Amino acid sequence: MSQPQKILTIILWIAAVAGMVGVVAMKTLPANTASSSMVTTPGPSPTVALVRNDPADSPAAALPILYSAPSFTLTDQDGKPATDAQLLGHPWVADFIFTTCATLCPTMSAHMSELQTELPADVKFVSFSVDPAHDTPPVLKDYADKYHAQANRWIFLTGDLQTQERVIRAMKLDFIPAAGDNPIQHDEHFVLIDAQGKIRGFYDSFVPERMDALVHDAEALAAHPGGAAQ
Repeated sequence: MSQPQKILTIILWIAAVAGMVGVVAMKTLPANTASSSMVTTPGPSPTVALVRNDPADSPAAALPILYSAPSFTLTDQDGKPATDAQLLGHPWVADFIFTTCATLCPTMSAHMSELQTELPADVKFVSFSVDPAHDTPPVLKDYADKYHAQANRWIFLTGDLQTQERVIRAMKLDFIPAAGDNPIQHDEHFVLIDAQGKIRGFYDSFVPERMDALVHDAEALAAHPGGAAQ
């Protein structure tokens, strides 16, 4: 072997040994040791608003306080004056219906009727008519009987359309009055209000999971009526 070949062989051996030493060193470093040139960006944390505790662990205080329910003075199915003040001290569930409705209302009222047996007796129910010109107290009385409304617990309210629409808008629900050949359009959500008159949630009456959530949340408010809005 010539002298240049010997030198080249030595250089190659030195390079090979250095490489092996480097590999061994990397394998012995702690797993969490990062190169000084590497920047680690943490992933996004969960959004608090999207996290819901297991229903069994969700007290009334965990429900958000959205805003105050509107005040009103209307007439019930017995022809008696009815105001929002009469509901203070009781959690209540509200919806908006009309007696000649053949689409949303029958299902909504059937679900409201079922809630009477699923929720504590302290929880009340209020159905506002969105067709008060037709839905007089006697008409509402017949409708209440059809859905087995419990006396002094589930009330049906009528009055003037201006007041009814103001209540709907204040609860931030959708409503379009009848116009020409276009029928009344209204929201299918139930609204949960606590004993202090604060709106605590909206529940799609056509989604079983939301109806289950309503039962759970209303039970929580009934169990803690004094501290529900804290």
